[in-house]
Amino acid sequence: MAIYESMLDEAMRRLLDYDRRRYWLANGWSIRFRVAEAPVTSGRPHGIKYSFTLHDVDRTRLLGFDNAHGLPRVQAYDHRHRFRRTAELVPYDYRGADELICDFFMAVEMACGQEGVPFEFEAEDIELEPEDDDGAEEPS
Repeated sequence: MAIYESMLDEAMRRLLDYDRRRYWLANGWSIRFRVAEAPVTSGRPHGIKYSFTLHDVDRTRLLGFDNAHGLPRVQAYDHRHRFRRTAELVPYDYRGADELICDFFMAVEMACGQEGVPFEFEAEDIELEPEDDDGAEEPS
């Protein structure tokens, strides 16, 4: 069991390393990550709080994955905000740190496909943002 637990620890460290990163897509959209350790609760049994969002060129949120708040009538907090319908919340089945990252990037790639824009990153524009950033949704 210790090998399995250490793999989970490594995956969680990778996830935590995404905190405060913003990646810019070639079309001007950006992907923003907020992730932090949190007390284990029934709503956040993984011990993290997170908010992963895709924004357009005007910084309007286009889609997101987070556990910042619970879903109505559901105890779990993990959910997605639909592409271009971010007020619509859909439960997200959290299966692990690596899967969360992969699922989010897959959703971004699908959003790009729906809009007919390339899923290409401007790698040289990856940056860690300062603490006093634009005030957008933080995990709470």
